[in-house]
Formats: sequence, C-alpha cells, structure tokens
Amino acid sequence: MAIPNSNSDTTAKSNKFTPKQKTVLLVDDDPVVNETIEQHLTRNGYKVLPAFDAESARKIFEESQVEIALLDINLDKVSGIDLLKEFKSEKPQMIVIMISAVTEVETVVKTIHIGAYDYLVKPIIDLNQVTLRIERALGERELKTENEALKRELSRHTEIPEIPSRAPSMVQVKEMIKTVAQYDSFVLITGESGTGKEVAARSIHKYSKRDSKQFVAVNCGGIPATLLESTLFGYEKGAFTGATKQTRGLFEESDKGTIFLDEVTETTPEFQVKLLRVLEDRKIRRVGGTQEIELDIRVIAASNKDVKKLVEQGEFREDLYYRLNVVNITLPPLRDRTQDVPLIVDYQLKKLGERLGKEGLSVSPGTIEKFQNYAWPGNIRELINVLESAIIMSRDPQITVEDLPPQLRDVVPEEEYADEVTIEYQEAKTQFERKYFKSLLRTAEGNITEAARISGVTRQHLYHKMKQLDIEH
Repeated sequence: MAIPNSNSDTTAKSNKFTPKQKTVLLVDDDPVVNETIEQHLTRNGYKVLPAFDAESARKIFEESQVEIALLDINLDKVSGIDLLKEFKSEKPQMIVIMISAVTEVETVVKTIHIGAYDYLVKPIIDLNQVTLRIERALGERELKTENEALKRELSRHTEIPEIPSRAPSMVQVKEMIKTVAQYDSFVLITGESGTGKEVAARSIHKYSKRDSKQFVAVNCGGIPATLLESTLFGYEKGAFTGATKQTRGLFEESDKGTIFLDEVTETTPEFQVKLLRVLEDRKIRRVGGTQEIELDIRVIAASNKDVKKLVEQGEFREDLYYRLNVVNITLPPLRDRTQDVPLIVDYQLKKLGERLGKEGLSVSPGTIEKFQNYAWPGNIRELINVLESAIIMSRDPQITVEDLPPQLRDVVPEEEYADEVTIEYQEAKTQFERKYFKSLLRTAEGNITEAARISGVTRQHLYHKMKQLDIEH
C-alpha cells in the first residue's frame, strides 16, 4: 500500500494550545499504514499506542487510558466493527474513528449507528484529515459534555447556566426560549458560528414537555449529501447496494423527542423537498420503502447564514423557510454584548480550570479589557479557545495580557479611536478583519487547520475570509 502524502504536514506543529497529550489506540494490520499514521500523530502531539491485531488492541485498551481509537475494519479473525462494539460498550465516551477501504453505504451507516464518530477511507491521501477529524471529535465531545451538564442543571424556573448574560438582547433570547419551549411549533435559530445555537436548542428541549425523551442533534453540513436522506429517514433492505437489512433513521430515533437540524441551509434542493414533506405531514418514508411512518416529533433548525437572503438568491426553498421559521430566535454575536464577556470568562474559567487541573486562577483587569475590546469573529467558541490557551500558558495564579495570543495582545482600546473616525464602518471592519486573519495565520505558522481551531471558525469560513480579504496563504 502506498504511503499517504504528508507534504503539508504542519498541523499543530506547535502544541502550545494542546491541553494535554491525548492517547490514541491505532489498530491496523498494515505495518506501513500503521507506522505512517503513528509518525504523523506523534509529530502533532499525540501519544500513539499501535496494535496490529484485535488481541493486542484489547490488551492496550484494558491497560491504558485510551481516549481515541483509530480502527481498521478488515482485521484478521476479529472485525474492527466487533472491536468498536466492545470499546463503546465498555467506554461510551471514547472517540472511535474507523479506517477502511470499504465504502459501502451500509457499512458506513452501521459503524456510525454503533457509535463511531467518523469514517476515513483508504488510502488516506492527506494525513492532516486524521488530525482534523480527531480535533473535531474532541471539540464535539467537550460540547456534548457541556450540554449534558446543561440538561442536569436546567430547570423550568431557573436561569440557563450555559448562557450567562446581562445583555438585554440575550435576556430576551432566554425569555423566548422559555416561552417557545411550551409549544411544539417549529423554531429556526440563526446566528454566527460559535454563538451557541445548539445550546439554545437543547435549552428549548429541556424546558419542554419532551425533556425526558431523546434530543438528537444532526449536523446536516457534516454528512455527505448521498448519505443524509438514509441517515435521517432510514432505509429498507435492498434499497441500495449493501443495504442488507432494514435500518431506522435519526427521525425515528427521536420520536416523542426533539431533533435539531444544524446547518440546515447546507442541504441540497432535492433533500429540502423531502424535508418539507416530512414537516408538513409529520411522517417519514424510509429510503426504498413504501410505508409512511407517523412520528410525534419536534423539529428545531439552525443556520449561521442569512436564510432569507439565501431564499431571495434561490439557494434555499422559500416554502421550507417559512415552514421552519414559525418562531425565529436570533443569537447576537459576542461583539454586540461585550458586557457579558466578564460573566462568560468567569463561568468558563472555572470549568476549564477543573478540566485542565489549574483551578483557582483569576484574570487581570487588563486582560478583561483586551477581551472586551476584541471583536471575537469566532464568538463564544473562540473566547473559550483563547481562555484555554491562556490558562495553559499562564505561569502565575493570575492570567495576564502576556498569556494571550498575538491577536488579543495587539487589540487597541476603544477610546484610542475616539478622535480618528474618518472612515466608514464597513471599511474599518474590513481593515480589522484583514489584520486579525493575517495575525492569526502567523500565529498558526500558516496552518489552516490550526488557525481554524484557534479562532473557533470552520476551515471553509477561514478560506472564504482569506479570499474575501485577498490574503495569500
């Protein structure tokens, strides 16, 4: 087998943002693939425990604190799918990513249903995809942990702890969440990336009469278009090549509960037609099936785009937009509620300090001032990432400006602009963004994956901004 290309392997060249060394169990009976992936992950700050068969993999799993596993499906004697079942049964929070040359839809869907986070197809041409998927899984696991804490702590008569706020705009949002939760109407949550749309959706579910049932979150933009319909609606045996048995979709799994369709605007026009029919009839039909299945389900959708503008441009169905947009909740960007920054910092500082083993830290007034003067293009997600970085870099009980990444240290206080306003807002915003993203890329040494992780935005959004601002990679 050819060795995967790693000529762009600069991912996480500097691991100063890695909270701790993560342990990866790598199981592949191909020694070339095993060694190549091991070397790549080791360079990127991971501790790798390689195994070439199921027996040695089980031994490592039992004796080591493994957090992540990369499993080849086609192992000798014992299938990687069997190992997946065993590992997830013993350790449900473990991140498992399957690796295989097998591309049948049924196999992919089966592993996802069992509990695999992702599926990489051999040969892996770009090894950065391995670290990217792992980092994404770690981020989503952290978010899931936070949301589970939210579910335990929320009550119908208390504030939402994961949305600490005094800003009038967010107080209004929290009141809307409590009000709309009592009804089964469709809700469309909009707002920039990182503003907390899934947290808001989970809060609606928690306050609702469905709170004892399933909440299923689906990132529509993260599932290939060819798999989205079968993933959500399920499929019948023989519906396509490799469909050897009837399989329930996520809509059926969330019956009596709530399904959250994040990035709904990333779906194809063909799928939008089918989704509209489901919303109107509250019935689904599995792929390849003829029987309609009635569901008692609540649908909450979200997008980080201007959905109405997409409708006007013909990129999103107008009838689907009006069906989803019965109640619209718009989450304001962090830059529009800077008075909430100290509250969020205080709340996240305690959580991150406990997780990183550095409890009791404080933040200097100068650092808070930098936070409040920064535009936060990645919103709360970026703030959490920056705060985590500062906790790691801090050598004293108090986090200071020197512990911050360059894009925060170089922020100019608001009052310094008081006598200099001679340009339009849009031009000033463009100048700031160009300076920010150039500084961000320097910090990440030109690595797009690392830059996206630091800022809390997606790689696609980062590429879009670079093109828009004419920034060379």
